Amino acid sequence: MIDERSELQTVAGLHGLILAWETDAGVVQPDYDYAVTLPADVTTTRLRATIIADRDCDARLELSAFRGIRVTLGGEVVATGEPRIEPFGNCYPVSLRAGENRLDLEVTLAEVNPRLSARLVAPDGSPLDAVTEVRPRWRGIIEDLRASLPEGRNVSLWNQWNELCARPPLLRLTDESPGAWRAWHDAFGLTLRELLGPTDPTVPPRVEVVSSERLDGYRRDRIVFSAEPTTALPAWLLVPDEPNGAGIVSIHGHGYVYGETVGISGDDRSRESIERLHYAYAARYAERGYTVINPDMRNFGSRHDDETFRRDSCDTAALRLSLFGRVLMADQLRDLRGAIDVLLAQPTVTGPVGATGLSYGGRLTMFLSAIEPRVACAVASGCLNIFRERLTIDSSCGAQFVPGLLTFGDTPEVFGLIAPRPLLLELGTIDGTSPEIFAMDAWAQVERYYRAAGARDRLDIDIFETGHIYHGAQAFDWLDRWLLGA
Repeated sequence: MIDERSELQTVAGLHGLILAWETDAGVVQPDYDYAVTLPADVTTTRLRATIIADRDCDARLELSAFRGIRVTLGGEVVATGEPRIEPFGNCYPVSLRAGENRLDLEVTLAEVNPRLSARLVAPDGSPLDAVTEVRPRWRGIIEDLRASLPEGRNVSLWNQWNELCARPPLLRLTDESPGAWRAWHDAFGLTLRELLGPTDPTVPPRVEVVSSERLDGYRRDRIVFSAEPTTALPAWLLVPDEPNGAGIVSIHGHGYVYGETVGISGDDRSRESIERLHYAYAARYAERGYTVINPDMRNFGSRHDDETFRRDSCDTAALRLSLFGRVLMADQLRDLRGAIDVLLAQPTVTGPVGATGLSYGGRLTMFLSAIEPRVACAVASGCLNIFRERLTIDSSCGAQFVPGLLTFGDTPEVFGLIAPRPLLLELGTIDGTSPEIFAMDAWAQVERYYRAAGARDRLDIDIFETGHIYHGAQAFDWLDRWLLGA
């Protein structure tokens, strides 16, 4: 059974992908993936493909980098490889001629992710129907046990997943009129809540202060409270000496152990994490006068059970809950909504509340802000990706998923529920968790939702060249602007 394809491909719901490339060492292509892995033992590598069109047409070339790739098409320079650190800085207008069009990429490895992908679409992002053939051809991996099976009988579960991803979500916004947006907002918001299940705290918080420490400009309390009867929730509460009246829910990501987001390190690894990721953002907000609550989310910090299994602890927790019809994301959101209750009960909080986080913390910021109207402003970092892409390459964990979501929408739809409230997204140009082509496709969709809501001026993105970190170059001022009127 041989699967050989000569057209632009669709993977993870993204069409127009070039999946096979000629190199000096032979043809390279991805298997069960949308990107080719570049060699690590060279400084530059060259890739070539031939695009055959049945007519002259304009197109858009999208690359998996904002810098470091020199491109020629038909002998004409399309991209020099110089940095274009801006929204859609990885996209280039090109013209295809009827017949053969040679596409050459020269990649500087030190400036890009080692996983390369490229996409050709129409100028408006729709499929490019003028392309009739792409060479070299992409050949599906030949599994030994399938060699004797009949041609055309698809037995691959990865192919089934990819076909499901290609189906348009049932509740994606198609009409940007105000009335259509309001109807979409109500329908998708209701659907998301139904998929999650209950997220309301079910018991009074019963806050207990465990310890208290004076720091420069604020007090750091270790507290414990409850959002449901069966498990308590430890958190850090940062109370400024000169409060500005606003509150912030600070949400950590993976790698949180000792309290890194509030500036606490327990070993060399956590100290390096705080420095490299700019991880102590909760402390930085407290220094600016915000009252900050930073909960230990389930499976992290003091809530991590040191079980040693073959699975990630997030996957184990999600699977266990699923057998009782519960969604781990819903339980995390219940805890975060309980944290907002505690935050609003502080005498130093007399104004609005914002939410922010990095990586998994950015993902939780997205979901929390989507379902909780008390979040007046959000900053989500390191999470501008889509679930279709993450699961295509098995690069996520069970703590992030809501069963049934992809039938109706993906992360752009969830971000869209935050509108018209202000939202800032942070994206690193070499952040492997948010591949550039998918990130810009997601950004374009989020823009549509904010534009339809009449709130495009309340949406922004900070693109930077460092990677998977909490950048902060715009984040602190963004929350000051929308929470304090600064």
